[in-house]
This record gives sequence, structure tokens and C-alpha cells, in this order.
Amino acid sequence: MRKPDAKTVRRQLGEMIRSYRVELGISQEKLAELVDVHRNYVGKIERGEQNITINSLCRFAEVFKRSLSEMMADAGL
Repeated sequence: MRKPDAKTVRRQLGEMIRSYRVELGISQEKLAELVDVHRNYVGKIERGEQNITINSLCRFAEVFKRSLSEMMADAGL
């Protein structure tokens, strides 16, 4: 099995975060407020342009009520 490169990992995590956000029916702005980050950061993460910190990923997991391992699996990682 081929190890994904960093760009692929960012893209897959971003797609997963976007799908969770859409599932909750909230805007990027609302998600940013809940996670305590800037809205632009959420947009960049969703587009795979920004590295996400483990601290931010943990806060996203809390908002989405999912474990980190579940999030990684849903992202295909």
C-alpha cells in the first residue's frame, strides 16, 4: 500500500471536515466559531491548502462528536 503524500492527506482531511460540516448544516463561519479559529482557516483546511494542527483537529473532533480515529478512517487515512 502506497503512503499518501502530505498534499493528499490535507485534501482528504479537508473533504472529510467539509462533509461533517455540511452534515451538521452549519456554515464555515459557525464551525470556526465553535472550534475557535478564524473562518479563513476553516476554508483553507477544507480546500486542503492549510496544515491542520493536532490541537485544532481535536477541537474539530469535539464539535463533530467523533473520535480522531473515526475521523481518520472517514478521511481514508
